[in-house]
Amino acid sequence: MFADVSGSTRLYEVAGDAAALAAIGACIRVMTACACASQGRIIKAIGDEIMVLFPSADEAMLAAVDIQHAVSQLAPVSGIPMSVHIGLHHGPILLDASGDVFGDTVNLAARLTALASRGQIITSKDTEGHLSASLRQRIRSLYPIKVRGRDQPVELFELIWQEGTDLTLVAEMSPRSVACAFLTLRYRDTLVEMSADSAPVTVGRDGSMTIVVSDRRASRFQAMVEPRAGRYVLIDRSSNGTHVNIDGEEAFILRRDEVALRSHGWLTFGEAVGDSDERVEFFLQTERG
Repeated sequence: MFADVSGSTRLYEVAGDAAALAAIGACIRVMTACACASQGRIIKAIGDEIMVLFPSADEAMLAAVDIQHAVSQLAPVSGIPMSVHIGLHHGPILLDASGDVFGDTVNLAARLTALASRGQIITSKDTEGHLSASLRQRIRSLYPIKVRGRDQPVELFELIWQEGTDLTLVAEMSPRSVACAFLTLRYRDTLVEMSADSAPVTVGRDGSMTIVVSDRRASRFQAMVEPRAGRYVLIDRSSNGTHVNIDGEEAFILRRDEVALRSHGWLTFGEAVGDSDERVEFFLQTERG
């Protein structure tokens, strides 16, 4: 399980370094205490995130619920409520001599955490199948995602931890009404075409990214675009945010959040869209089936 403080970049901007560092430290202590109370072993703390190993899926899920409740009770800092997003996955691990863990299970848990929104607990079908009946009753199915390195999509599930939560309905899509959408991303001479079966596309300065950009204002891992239930969702993972300009709409900055790409537009990193080459163009083409 990974539990990550939401909106930490924004918190540093608004509250200042000292107050934000103290608030995140308080969150880490609360998360650690809740995890340990459910027999979790803290593998490491990475900035504003903890990584925890549990004896069972039930104990991991109960710890996740306790963490959400405990963090939601913390006082806001500079008007910003404290919150976390959590991802967990059940499966085999590789353990090294230092006690650190590796492998596909760890990688997928981290991936699910990145997909979780503020206040969400996201898990996989593998985890759902190992939960007790009482916890399975609190799980709802979301949608499948394509994960790099896996042939089959991963089915996502969300655990509902708040009583009386106003849930967004996840609609069943009729095959006859589904729109077949294709997304094209272009940066300089790099052209990437995406379909519903594509693996997520990553953007950033790091050489491992699908689209490697040169702009020094971009983060090493700036953003990711993934197909999700007939849409293409842009997820910002950067320090400075991603500027989004969709034709016919007011431009905005996406900061550690996500948005569905629509129509045609541009993504930039350090400033609003201009005539520079340091921008990613996107174009969504939809064909109704």
